Amino acid sequence: MGFQDDWIMRQIDMVARFVANLVFSKNEITYQPEDSEILSHTDSLHLKLLEMIREGRIGEAEDMLFDNIEFSDKYIELSTDFYRRLNSMTDSELDAGDFSREEIFDGYTEIMMLLGVPVEQFIT
Repeated sequence: MGFQDDWIMRQIDMVARFVANLVFSKNEITYQPEDSEILSHTDSLHLKLLEMIREGRIGEAEDMLFDNIEFSDKYIELSTDFYRRLNSMTDSELDAGDFSREEIFDGYTEIMMLLGVPVEQFIT
């Protein structure tokens, strides 16, 4: 892993901590399914995204995340969890999924701005 990738990983983590603190008054966000016997839309989407990540279909998973956007705190939680999972992958796992750290950062900041979370100060 090069210096650039390490820097981007830290930036993604910094944005995720900012979002967690701003929206949820927490230091970290991990998606938690709702307490219900029936899966919500975001719960179902979360399971599908995890499956696609495991299969290395990262770009398709990101497209699905954007295609199913909902303007809610639960979707902010889901999106943050998604991008933090991608950020924790190794460079070879990302390469195998034809995805880069830059795409993680760009996608995460873009979806947060679409959801109304003010992350513009992180974009250079």
